[in-house]
Amino acid sequence: MSGANVQRERPVFDVCVIGSGAGGGMAAKVLTEAGATVAMLEAGPDWDAQRDSAMLKWPYESPRRGASTPERHFGEFHAGLGGWSLDGEPYTVGDGEEFRWFRVRQLGGRTNHWGRISLRFGPDDFRARSKDGLGDDWPISYDDLKPYYDRVDRLVGLFGSEEGLYNDPDGIFQPPPQPRCWELAVKRAADQLDITCIPSRLSILTQPLNGRPACHYCGQCGRDCGTGSNFSTPSVLLPPARSTGNLVTFLGAMAREVTVDSRGLATGVAYVDTATGREEHVRAKAVVLAASACESARLLLNSKSALFPDGLANSSGTVGRYLTDTTGTDVMGFIPSMRDGVPHNEDGAGGAHLYMPWWLDNAKLDFPRGYHIEIWGGRGMPGYGFMGGIQNYPGGGGYGADLKQMYRSY
Repeated sequence: MSGANVQRERPVFDVCVIGSGAGGGMAAKVLTEAGATVAMLEAGPDWDAQRDSAMLKWPYESPRRGASTPERHFGEFHAGLGGWSLDGEPYTVGDGEEFRWFRVRQLGGRTNHWGRISLRFGPDDFRARSKDGLGDDWPISYDDLKPYYDRVDRLVGLFGSEEGLYNDPDGIFQPPPQPRCWELAVKRAADQLDITCIPSRLSILTQPLNGRPACHYCGQCGRDCGTGSNFSTPSVLLPPARSTGNLVTFLGAMAREVTVDSRGLATGVAYVDTATGREEHVRAKAVVLAASACESARLLLNSKSALFPDGLANSSGTVGRYLTDTTGTDVMGFIPSMRDGVPHNEDGAGGAHLYMPWWLDNAKLDFPRGYHIEIWGGRGMPGYGFMGGIQNYPGGGGYGADLKQMYRSY
């Protein structure tokens, strides 16, 4: 709903939650079910997967064949409204630095299009400094967090397998889907090399749960799921929060700062109504910042007052510093034995059915800690672009009947 209509009454909410993604959605669910009144601020528009998902659209249904747009950088059928550059939201980068800030503006945030990879931190991840001297140990352990991991697993639903790996703890799993043809080829090679390769752990249902049906394997999770078979905040967390009658959602509400009283306690959030450009204010007894790492830091730094001249919670001067990202790289290969296969539907879940958790001994390596490998492959739906990369395969493409045969073969 629009914030302007509610502002006339100026209620005082128990809590104001900034952001509607994974953190904000869970905060809203838990708080409203506990009886608290919650105002949720979302900078973007509404999003409903049943109404807005394009998971079954074909590229030929668009003159752009699904190519990216200024509003959807990963393709016009993608469920991420946003990108690296947003009108009216510029940002600067320090001299000699390179940083690309991807932001999403919609109800549910990135939960509408994330990869659904749901891996727990292991015991060693909470005491990494004790092991390699880098960073800091957590003040809690895996055992402290395990009951909450279990609760989330039962609520959200994810598939996986019990493997008993020490630092890749098992969860509450539904049965994993069977590996696809290309995954079986990778699995066979991994077994020969003694590389751990196990079923993925994704927040996608393979059995019905809490009124949500099992995945129908269309393979288009990035477009969000119209049946709610994978996890997103609008499909899983917001419906029970709304059913309490304790949640009010402010859409198009770009948070500007957390306001405080003379004691330094939060009194609410000042925000800009993106439709009118007017500044509004939500009153609340407490504020939850769940606006993503960079946005939450921006809001803390922006919340300056006589009591907090450097911003809220920033007496140390470290807010906005020491941020890190999930880094990765990719390598593509061609498996000759898979040429000329029988055409068949191998869409599966919207992600790899297998992955490789960290399997090596760090003491023998020249870098700290490790990584995991997410594998990909198989046939993909034709889309926009030229040649589909066939020029990179043996033969380099061609013309006419030869080109068509190469596409079928590869």
